[in-house]
Amino acid sequence: MTDLIENSPYGLLAAILFGVALALQLFLLLFRFLKTGNHGSVAGRSAQSVSVVIAARNEEKNLLENVPHIMAQNHPQFEVIIVNDSSWDDTADVLKALSLSYPQLHVIHIDEEKQNMQGKKFAITLGIKAAKYDLILLTDADCKPVSENWITEMTRGMDENKQLVLGFSPYARLEGWLNRLIRFDTLMIGCQYLGFARSGSPYMGVGRNMAYHKDLFFKIGGFKSHYSIASGDDDLFVNQVATGKNTVVVTSPESQTISEPKQTWGAWFTQKRRHFTTSGLYKTSHKLMLSVWPVSFVVLLLTGATALYFHTYPLFIIGGLAVRYIAQIAILHRVSNKLAVSSDVAWLSPVLEIQLHTINLGLYFINLLRKPKKWN
Repeated sequence: MTDLIENSPYGLLAAILFGVALALQLFLLLFRFLKTGNHGSVAGRSAQSVSVVIAARNEEKNLLENVPHIMAQNHPQFEVIIVNDSSWDDTADVLKALSLSYPQLHVIHIDEEKQNMQGKKFAITLGIKAAKYDLILLTDADCKPVSENWITEMTRGMDENKQLVLGFSPYARLEGWLNRLIRFDTLMIGCQYLGFARSGSPYMGVGRNMAYHKDLFFKIGGFKSHYSIASGDDDLFVNQVATGKNTVVVTSPESQTISEPKQTWGAWFTQKRRHFTTSGLYKTSHKLMLSVWPVSFVVLLLTGATALYFHTYPLFIIGGLAVRYIAQIAILHRVSNKLAVSSDVAWLSPVLEIQLHTINLGLYFINLLRKPKKWN
């Protein structure tokens, strides 16, 4: 019986598939993920005039905390446009008080009575239409610039050819396993969209920190093609307009905004479910490109376990898994250091990764049954 198991063709096939999956995983880690932290500041002059646009709903506390940091930016000329999207807390009063202190802060209010007709994309569109400068820099109300040079760094290197800037926005480090999982998820997503963009294949960005020319927005009719989708004001827009030639990636620590993470599992699941509604609308080439990482990871584990069961090349299987995880930990640690974010999740990545893939799969199937419709 032992000889039959060791000589099984199933074990040989599993070992071959394991080798293919391992090669794909290492390729992505070395030639895509590692590129995320390769560069810092972008060469070139920064845009002189910038309009910062923020859509906010029920964000009174975050606005009080973060608006002063945005208004304190060391940039020659900028305005901040905040669209109060049908808030029912004290957001309107907070914005009124803030606008008295900051003359370059402009506020747009969307009536609560029209709330069912609106959404985040409508709020952002109003903000962009009201902007008096050509360059639009987007962030969220719960985001805070890491430095006073955020605007300058995020708009450096833009010209008539480079019309889109993709930045990085990590989540704040808090206590607890959920926070580690959120930060790991953010780091892995960043490694993919920033790494692929630096390889000439931009496919998404995050609305917490990105910039583009107003003409680029209106050239395609803004969010017209996906207006009915609650999410997608960032990734679907980038997926539609970004090319290897018109996109700039900026990851220097001074260019980042830091966000407040969800603090309950339910809130985080809701946020992720909303984000999953957009991936199915990506270009086919991008969907195939993005499927390689999770599919090859699952194949790696399943075929590795199968090959070990049949005692087929056990040293190759064990050694391959060891190389893969050592490479991942080392690369995530390097990228974390380059981005100036905590590297604790890199060391925990073998455990966090399995849990994250399991959660993503579960939320994907939940979304097939019922898709979220609200942005907040």
